[in-house]
Amino acid sequence: MFRIPRTVLSVVAVLAALSALLGCNALSPTSLSSDCEQNNTASVAFENRSTSSKTYTVIWDGSNLETLAPGVKGEKHTVAAGVQHVLVFRVSNTSQNACSPSMPTPAQCSSTSYWCDN
Repeated sequence: MFRIPRTVLSVVAVLAALSALLGCNALSPTSLSSDCEQNNTASVAFENRSTSSKTYTVIWDGSNLETLAPGVKGEKHTVAAGVQHVLVFRVSNTSQNACSPSMPTPAQCSSTSYWCDN
């Protein structure tokens, strides 16, 4: 009769218990990827660090995203990663840019804050 050593049985029991706790697909590569990897996105936020007490409108790719009072950090936004975007901070209710326009390219799964401090 063949005997299985206790250490082998212990390892098998631990692995079986972990599999039951984690579910059938817990070790598959697709279950480990995050939404940002699957969708190729990044997270961005914007801040108004104005030293002139002016309110800024944040324009991302030609769309007004939000208006920020001095000292305010806005909400996070999910954007396409790995592509160039156009970012403009404009003095609210004017056509005057508060800072020079920029063209950031957020990296996949990154979380970045952009600000203007004029």
